[in-house]
Amino acid sequence: MEDALENLNLHDEEEEAFQEDEGVVGRVNQLSLVGRCLTNSVFHFLSLRNTLADLWHPIGGICITEIREKRYLFQFFHEVDIDRVVAGIPWFFNNHLLILQKVPAGGNPAVMELNYMEFWIQVHDLPPGLMSASMANQFGDFCSKFIEYDTSILTLGIHHYMRIRVCLNVATPLKRKKKVLVGKSMVVYARFKYEKLSLFCFICGKLGHGESYCPIRLSIDSTKIIFGWDLSLRTMVRHQKMTVSRWLRVADRSPYSEDKSTDVMYGNQSNVGKDGSRNLRGSGGNLNSILIPLGPVLTQGGGRIVKGHDGCIDTLNANRLVYGEMDLDLEEENKSIELSDEKKATENSGKFTCSDGG
Repeated sequence: MEDALENLNLHDEEEEAFQEDEGVVGRVNQLSLVGRCLTNSVFHFLSLRNTLADLWHPIGGICITEIREKRYLFQFFHEVDIDRVVAGIPWFFNNHLLILQKVPAGGNPAVMELNYMEFWIQVHDLPPGLMSASMANQFGDFCSKFIEYDTSILTLGIHHYMRIRVCLNVATPLKRKKKVLVGKSMVVYARFKYEKLSLFCFICGKLGHGESYCPIRLSIDSTKIIFGWDLSLRTMVRHQKMTVSRWLRVADRSPYSEDKSTDVMYGNQSNVGKDGSRNLRGSGGNLNSILIPLGPVLTQGGGRIVKGHDGCIDTLNANRLVYGEMDLDLEEENKSIELSDEKKATENSGKFTCSDGG
């Protein structure tokens, strides 16, 4: 009986709250981000802290702390620094997506849900008349949540795709296409490509793991697995070739060229293909400027199976193209967006401004 009374007294003491000014927490959260890496892998916190601090090099400095397992608080000391980091989202550490969110005033970063991330998505294969702000809004809400429509690409002469910014739920499969019904007879499929897309699974379409570690493997026979997603979802970065100054020379005073600079850096033409590209892998394939493979190794001759850069298996055929089963059968993707002929004519009237109402 006495023990029970002591427990009641202890409970009462635990419920008696300390009173603190809420402004103290608000001032800290005002310039703070909370984040986590989208991976089950274990990595060194000190390595992450030093790498991100060097990558962001904030003018006013930054304090990075681990507030719980695999959850980090990034405290900035000037608005300029936090605004620059937010504008550069998404960020990656060891090729794993770093999910970042601003901490609201009075919020607790230790318990915030971190499942949403902003991405730029390109919408391809649309007729010009369907590239409008209202369609961008519908596509954005279909993928997850629409944020904005980039109209600046129109001024650059890019008219073959739309570019929209969305807030994605990283716990759900990536959307691949959307059916659009124009009038009663015309059907088109819009295809999505994601900019800065990190590691994702070819089996379930979710971010954060490759097909070798997909949980679906535990519940289905390996011979019945279908690869429903592929590298076509990832946009490829193309670097424009710079014009070489006519004043440049190599050591023997001959005119400077990109081919000759390759000879100087890599020895001789033995590492240069017929098209002038450098064969850094020894058997084909292309690397980007920071030596991250942009796709699987290409081959000539008979088909074979190789592994992509994210550990996923790709099938190659004799014409050097990746192929595989891309069954676009998600029910949501095949539900059409209906657009009347009258509305199509309205969309084609030349308005390409972003509107909140769509």
